[in-house]
Amino acid sequence: MLVNHQIPGRIRFTPGSAAALEAATRALEAAPALRGQALDITYSPRTRRALLLLRADEALTALAVDILLAQAQPPAPDPGLPALAEDACCQPAVCRRTPPGAECLLPGVCQADRQRGALEHPVLIIARKVANFYLRRLFMPMWLRPWWLAWQVAPLLLGGLRSLARGRLDVAVLDAAAIGSSLALRDFNTAGTIFLLLDISETLEEWTREKSRGNIAAMLRGEDRPAWVLRQGQPVRIPAGELQAGDLVIVKSGLAIPVDGVVADGTAMVNQSSMTGEPLAVRKAVGHEVLAGTVVEEGDLTILAEGVGDHTRLAQIAQVITESESMRAEVHSQAVRMADRIVPFSFILAGLVFAVTRNVRQAAAVLLADYSCAIKLSTPLAVRAAILEAARRGVLVKGGKHLEALARADAIILDKTGTLTQARPSVVDVCPVGDYSREYILRHAACLEEHFPHPVAEAVVRKAEEEGLDHRERHAEVEYILAHGISSTLDGQRVLLGSRHFVHEDEGVDLDPAEESIRRCAASGHTALYMAIGGQLAGVICIEDPIHPDAPRFMRRLENMGLSRIIMLTGDGEASARRVAEELGIKEYRAGVLPTDKTAIVDELRAAGLTVAMVGDGINDSAALTRADVGVSMKHGADIAREACDVLLTTPRLDGLLDTMAIARRAMRRIRRNYGFIVGSNTLFIALGVAGLISPALLALLHNAGTVLTCAHSMRPVLPRH
Repeated sequence: MLVNHQIPGRIRFTPGSAAALEAATRALEAAPALRGQALDITYSPRTRRALLLLRADEALTALAVDILLAQAQPPAPDPGLPALAEDACCQPAVCRRTPPGAECLLPGVCQADRQRGALEHPVLIIARKVANFYLRRLFMPMWLRPWWLAWQVAPLLLGGLRSLARGRLDVAVLDAAAIGSSLALRDFNTAGTIFLLLDISETLEEWTREKSRGNIAAMLRGEDRPAWVLRQGQPVRIPAGELQAGDLVIVKSGLAIPVDGVVADGTAMVNQSSMTGEPLAVRKAVGHEVLAGTVVEEGDLTILAEGVGDHTRLAQIAQVITESESMRAEVHSQAVRMADRIVPFSFILAGLVFAVTRNVRQAAAVLLADYSCAIKLSTPLAVRAAILEAARRGVLVKGGKHLEALARADAIILDKTGTLTQARPSVVDVCPVGDYSREYILRHAACLEEHFPHPVAEAVVRKAEEEGLDHRERHAEVEYILAHGISSTLDGQRVLLGSRHFVHEDEGVDLDPAEESIRRCAASGHTALYMAIGGQLAGVICIEDPIHPDAPRFMRRLENMGLSRIIMLTGDGEASARRVAEELGIKEYRAGVLPTDKTAIVDELRAAGLTVAMVGDGINDSAALTRADVGVSMKHGADIAREACDVLLTTPRLDGLLDTMAIARRAMRRIRRNYGFIVGSNTLFIALGVAGLISPALLALLHNAGTVLTCAHSMRPVLPRH
């Protein structure tokens, strides 16, 4: 146990381990003099330090320090709560649903659960349906077959009648007419074939829909990690799927909250930006509401569960995203409209054939081989299959319309920091000005920056920790100014920390005293972070932002995609932007841009008739992400950017975006090929049927078999290979 620093009412210390922190907490709570003092202890996984808050009394603070120092030899870890904050694999002794001796496939995900959740192979589904249909007919009395078939097709007939009653002449009416005419002509084989193949087509569509829903929902919710609950006063580790309303759920620092509920015990700082968009963690104490999917940054909570599983707000959001009907591709909507518009022409053509031939069977042939069914089924299947294929490549596409926009994109805007450069910058130099020392600048910059989850802030804090500098929190409340920097008060003087635009242009701080340091930093292509105290420049921190290792290959592939415009944007200075652009061969870039500039550039490109994809990961990119035709964000990006985007890269691979663009383009080509096949094949089938060269049963079989093949072609990217 190490006490880093103390002031009355505030102690920052390094516990060394989770067990030591728990022992110290128990010792503090048990001290008679500290009882009733509403102790508040929070822990930061990033700095591995804890902060104790109590009444601002020197005697009580000294007592608390003595208690902490007495915990230098912490007791052995509590066996009842092993590695609570770690991703240990679930064991049969704890997770009863894992068979004895079976290896856990993923942390907290039992093998039995995964087996139950697997979807049956579509070929097996089709084979089972065909076998059931014909085996039933084979062993069924002849007199019963027509009645059994009528019972089977009744829902289709009723669906057609309901559409007619609403004044609609759509695909449902056409299907009902084809089956009804076959029944009227006592051609039960044809009616049965139509019903079976329509059922198979819809089954393939449902299989693809459920497969994509399952994959996307799993990506949104993350791994089904085990949860800890209090049972008879003791912590018990259970699969998250077994959580029930009324459970007391324990959530330690650094872990996501798995339920919606109310805090029953403890105090913690909770990052709920994934749900509310707030960039900063908020304090949660007894009686406060918490939501699943938010993260405990510091502290521990015991939560009374109210909403679990599919009844949490997170699950509802996931359901909205996976139900992409409201975001379906325009090509999907066009297919639905086209399919319904074709239906009247099928009836008109059937009437003309009957008027010429006076042959009911030849007229019915037109109804048996229509264009609508295949068009309406195959197009959404192709879109869903493409979304699922992208998910397998680590890219989450939040709707069909975004996939189509990505396929049409002919201009792309790339934010430099965190996209083309690594999300882990580092401090390479600290240049003090005047009477300030290097240690003073770095120490107080880290003290300010540790409040914000930003890559540059983390770089400053990490550098201070590497040099063993203690960040005494003597400053007042810290204010974060979007895309500019930080403002606070230290020893009665205003402190600024941020960009040149913020410190010099907005606040009027003279940068001449550090001209040589700034010039050297710019010449090296580094980013400068300026610190001013009392209106005077105090120091400059040089930040190196290394280029992402995948960026060179990514740019070469991007250039080969045939895009009209590729633009890099950055809020950094000209020298830093030029260095990255030259190294990656980017011809068009803009430096020193603000969030409003980014949205203006997006609007400018769209006004020129281009379909724009915007790639960014910061809070200051969120407005441009929503304004672009398709917004793309990175997994490591700010929560608000991940919420605002249309496409989310869930792995560090930049190539995932290009893979998804290629998948989207292939899907659109597949849809166009489907149109050609549907029109050509069904025109041929109708001609053969009208000419009397094939029987109605064979015509129905060929038409519906063609529909199934078209659906299978649409699903080909996601069909199991074995």
